[in-house]
Amino acid sequence: MKKPAVRLPNIEDDATFAARLQPLASKILPGKPEIRNSDNLDTHISKIPDNHNAETPRQAVASRRDEIEAKRGPKKRYEYVLPIRVGDALADEARKNGVSATLWLLQVLRKAGYPVIPEDFLDLRLEQTRK
Repeated sequence: MKKPAVRLPNIEDDATFAARLQPLASKILPGKPEIRNSDNLDTHISKIPDNHNAETPRQAVASRRDEIEAKRGPKKRYEYVLPIRVGDALADEARKNGVSATLWLLQVLRKAGYPVIPEDFLDLRLEQTRK
């Protein structure tokens, strides 16, 4: 046979419950803590304002990534068979310029007149560290 469920106290209206928590709140919260009344929900115990509308750094990075991906469009992996001397020359030139072979190839294609936009050069993996 199952035991009946224990009735929990109503923490919104029980003044004794709030009074029992007062010593704990004074140890943990900085400054003099206030007791929140259920009538006044705008009173903040920590005196820190609600910043629900402020964008966090993670949200800023995510929205920036979404903007870049929207401008750039979808990506697809292409594989071309090139002579070894061409692939090696591409990799060597990229290394000399301190970029990846993909970025170097995009620069070459842009100079040749292909529709490469500035967002194509952004590495979204690095966007997290810049913020």
